[in-house]
Amino acid sequence: MELDVSLLEDPEGNPESGYRTLRERDELSLAIRYLGHALPKLEALAWATHLLQGWSRAAKLGVPEQQALDSAMRWLEEPTDEYRRAAYEAAEAAGGNSAERLLGYAVFMSGGSISQPDLPPVQPPPQVCGRLAASAVLAGAYRSASPGEALAAACDAGEKVAALGVKALSPP
Repeated sequence: MELDVSLLEDPEGNPESGYRTLRERDELSLAIRYLGHALPKLEALAWATHLLQGWSRAAKLGVPEQQALDSAMRWLEEPTDEYRRAAYEAAEAAGGNSAERLLGYAVFMSGGSISQPDLPPVQPPPQVCGRLAASAVLAGAYRSASPGEALAAACDAGEKVAALGVKALSPP
């Protein structure tokens, strides 16, 4: 995660204590990055998708960004390799470093080969999915009218997912 361990009270402690330290110090961006790495891949992706879906109402997404978000939601409903690759294609069409583009890449890096289907399989590095999911959350939060509130809401939602799983996410 490339986190400065001096920010943590007990660098060798459990993940929850590391997260709590960041949250108590109001290091919300780092806390979100921490959550992205600490949550299992499916939970991290559901968390990021849920937040971006809720925030998209105010963001007025362009068509490619909306399609990238829709592709991630479709994959969450049915996590097949076909939908994972479709999320990648939609991410490629989305703009720049948009939150939705990062989310689509996170879905693609969640598991399965990242090489072309007709080539030998290549697995993504294990940390990339969580890093991209957290980056999508951060990009969406900083795009909002009130980034501080969005970051706090993202932490709150991530804590619920960590405690209860994806069922903790109510429809936005």
